[in-house]
Amino acid sequence: MDKKTLLKLVFSGFLVLALIFAGYYKIELARKSTIIAQIEPDNSCDLQVMACTLAIPGGGEVTLNIQPRPIPLVQKFNIDVQLNHMEAEAVSIDFKGTTMNMGPNNVKLQAQTAVHYSGQGMLPVCIRNSMEWQADVYIQTHEGIYIAPFIFVTSKH
Repeated sequence: MDKKTLLKLVFSGFLVLALIFAGYYKIELARKSTIIAQIEPDNSCDLQVMACTLAIPGGGEVTLNIQPRPIPLVQKFNIDVQLNHMEAEAVSIDFKGTTMNMGPNNVKLQAQTAVHYSGQGMLPVCIRNSMEWQADVYIQTHEGIYIAPFIFVTSKH
């Protein structure tokens, strides 16, 4: 076999391997970005008073705790997410006004352990005296994404 043919075979082999890797990566990326479940919020729990917990399909739970209370406007606050009977690859939270678009407000939380994530957030001030917020906790697992929404109301003091 001459050098030219051998080079073509080696190049073809590398090309096939690259295509297989790219296909696997694309499938894996699509699987990880698939939303598995968007849980219903528990309107009976008030984040302004206590930490709130939502059940995750399959037996897990997610608890969101925001300190200090009451949750301040235009001041940093601490965010703590605890997972029970599930592990995550990443956790983030998105705060959005339920009745008024307040723009993007995403916080990527830092892993303390595979089941404990924390960070800091800040809410903008609203022209209204009272504002309802939805804090969507995005839990990235090896199966895909769970979204756990928590509703709370802030007031100007």
